[in-house]
Amino acid sequence: MALAWVLVANQSQARIFEAQKRAGNLHEIQALLHPESRLSGRDIDSDAPGRSFDSHGQGRHAMGNFANMHRRSGENFAREIAHTLERGRQEGRFEKLYIVAEPYMVGSLRDALKTPTRATVAGETGKNLVDSQPDEIRAQLPIWL
Repeated sequence: MALAWVLVANQSQARIFEAQKRAGNLHEIQALLHPESRLSGRDIDSDAPGRSFDSHGQGRHAMGNFANMHRRSGENFAREIAHTLERGRQEGRFEKLYIVAEPYMVGSLRDALKTPTRATVAGETGKNLVDSQPDEIRAQLPIWL
């Protein structure tokens, strides 16, 4: 069993690393992709947003909110990641979990994790290091990992 898993994620991809011993090297064991998070708002919802008249005057404006669509897409990916982490915990593949993710994703992951898996979280860092090398990621983690 690995001493710890390290999740490195943003809203469109995630990488899971394991550390076999304290201050040991990180070895990537799984990568997850969520291509829907990279789509533009119009590609996520192909229907054009509705339009409405202003409450005063003759103006009209669009009703859509593409930012909410991207947020929902990121939350869906967080649930997918949480499911993978839950399965790893149930199989006894790690004792501790460290999360290194962009700030919004940290919150989404925290909400998506079940209580027993959330209890294994030993640390969180709000940085997007998903494209970084394992050595760079390791430098962001506590030495006692």
